[in-house]
Amino acid sequence: MRDYVRGLMKEASEKRTPVIRTFCFAFPDDKVAWDVEDEYMFGDKYLVCPVLYAGSTKRTVYFPAGAKGKAMDGGEVFEGGSSKEVDAPPEAMPVFMRQ
Repeated sequence: MRDYVRGLMKEASEKRTPVIRTFCFAFPDDKVAWDVEDEYMFGDKYLVCPVLYAGSTKRTVYFPAGAKGKAMDGGEVFEGGSSKEVDAPPEAMPVFMRQ
């Protein structure tokens, strides 16, 4: 992860691209993604889905069109352009790797 973060910082410095990217920045052609306000990309590799409500143990995640998402635990792969309810236990925020 350290090398990935260093690469993001270098890219941000050289190209002025943000490290944390809104969906409209990361997926400009996906009109549904433009309306997503509670997920973001960490660079172009990680889809981060914070849990915003106390006591929540699940949340709905939108996977942008053209980008499959794989659960960080090595589990299920989700198709882009779809939404899925996923587990969101208090000890682990849902994060997915872009495939």
